[in-house]
Amino acid sequence: MCYRSYNGRAPQTRRRRGFTLIEAAMTTAIIGFGVVGMVQLLAAGTISNSEGTELTTAINLANNIREISLGMNYQDPEQPTVWNTKEGTGTPNNRVALYDNVFDLDGDTYNPPLDVRRLPIGNYTNWAQQVVVETVDPDQIASARPKNATWPTARITVTVTRNGTPVHSASWLVVAPNTN
Repeated sequence: MCYRSYNGRAPQTRRRRGFTLIEAAMTTAIIGFGVVGMVQLLAAGTISNSEGTELTTAINLANNIREISLGMNYQDPEQPTVWNTKEGTGTPNNRVALYDNVFDLDGDTYNPPLDVRRLPIGNYTNWAQQVVVETVDPDQIASARPKNATWPTARITVTVTRNGTPVHSASWLVVAPNTN
């Protein structure tokens, strides 16, 4: 059976041309939400990369002090019972080249920070390395003892800061060589 309109012709379907205003608005909203989400994702990734780069730099700067300390005597060769025998004048960056034992590093802040050759890194003026040397009991290394150069074990702690804000802290033990 065929349905016919009043004029005798078969009904024709109406052809649509283009989008309606509601369809265009919905498409724009959906794409807009997707773009906003992608921009937030890119911003989070950029911040994460920046923080990772900052932490990597801080770890490397702390390792510079560790390398410096590994190249030093445990105690002063001339005055082994004296805590620190810092020589020279001026800033810690100027006199660090004269240091001959790990106790000389105690209490120094290097700004700009030092490389492993004990030279300031000029491009890092907003970074600093703060060094604390503490003697510890070899049987209880978690607790510091009064400063005494005759103790056989010391803990060196370096806190690396950027613009005065701590970024990374590292500690390690240094043991006096066996003198037996």
